[in-house]
Amino acid sequence: MKKYKNIYSIVGSIVIALVLITFSLYSTKCHGSECNANTNAGQAAAVIAATAGDQQIFPKMIPDVINEQVKNKEIVLLDVREDSEWNAGYIKGSEHIALDNINAETTKDIPKDVVVYTYCRSGKRAKEAERILQELGFSKAEDLGGIIYWQERGGTLITQ
Repeated sequence: MKKYKNIYSIVGSIVIALVLITFSLYSTKCHGSECNANTNAGQAAAVIAATAGDQQIFPKMIPDVINEQVKNKEIVLLDVREDSEWNAGYIKGSEHIALDNINAETTKDIPKDVVVYTYCRSGKRAKEAERILQELGFSKAEDLGGIIYWQERGGTLITQ
């Protein structure tokens, strides 16, 4: 009987070790191409932002990266808040169409072949705007989040 107790202890230890090893392998912060060691500063910042607290909600909301993308016309930044909110302050380079006014006519000047990031105050209306834009044929429309997170991450606003 004593002989079997040692075997059970050994087998149990091996099973626990395998579980720990498996857990450590599958709990990495990146998968596939994200793990490429040649990431640029923007991608590194995105990974850092995506792993910190509430920033998991909107990992693309990195002011320096977004500002550069808007400047280079790589993206369209669409503010979907109400007019009064827009007038109180908006992200530089963004366009404004209130959520209730998004339709084929109001979006006709927005290119459909670039990423269109939508934002509002907290992210809820931006998600709805993403859905509407996708229905209108903007296959690259994405919810960027809320202006609250923009400011928390050091982003500035243009005020009139």
